[in-house]
Amino acid sequence: VHNAIRVTRTRIERGFAPTANVLTVVAKVRAAKDKGDALAALLSEQAAVVLKAEPGCLVYRAHRSTRDPELFLFYEMYVDEAAFELHRTAPHLAAFRQRREKERLTDGAVEVDVFRSFTE
Repeated sequence: VHNAIRVTRTRIERGFAPTANVLTVVAKVRAAKDKGDALAALLSEQAAVVLKAEPGCLVYRAHRSTRDPELFLFYEMYVDEAAFELHRTAPHLAAFRQRREKERLTDGAVEVDVFRSFTE
């Protein structure tokens, strides 16, 4: 019996659908000086919208560094390239980027790495 994993937005359960070939995105962004709380609020709002609007997004979780309160990390999982491309080009994500830039909430570029799972 093949031991697969079913991925839902709230938990991962063994026994249903494989997770091999899922795209995982890790993104880092630094808040501008004294803008950490404002950026955290925007990223929280963004995460809620992405999870609601994008069924191909399995996980979209924002993290804040325990050592550096102006450093943020996103951990994201998408069912496939099409779901990730939908995310990258989504109007709601563009709107959040524009707000982030208009309010000058970040310092420097967002660093993004994309990984493909090869195990279940």
